Amino acid sequence: MKGIIFYCLILFFSGVVSDIILDDYKRVGCVQEISGRILREKAGKLKPNSPWHCQKFCAGYRYFGVEYSHECFCGNTIILPVMPSSKCTMACSGSPLLICGGYNAIDVYQRHEK
Repeated sequence: MKGIIFYCLILFFSGVVSDIILDDYKRVGCVQEISGRILREKAGKLKPNSPWHCQKFCAGYRYFGVEYSHECFCGNTIILPVMPSSKCTMACSGSPLLICGGYNAIDVYQRHEK
């Protein structure tokens, strides 16, 4: 039994089951943050934070993003221009095996329209 639980945890933290956990959201990717924020409609500093926690905080919004380990941003539009970044390297404050953006870098998720 312990082996099964351990295997499930590995799958969870490796992102294999992240689509299930994140309901109807898909990861857009790591994006360079701009002055004034890419997602502007709702923000919070979550303790703990993870993509799952932020998605729950942003329920009803089209986009959400995690940044700087403990920050969560929500919006129905993304402020352009969107520039890819490789700076999403900070561990989430709620799940240290997951990544929650970085300094001036936001990991963005978009709700998949059915």
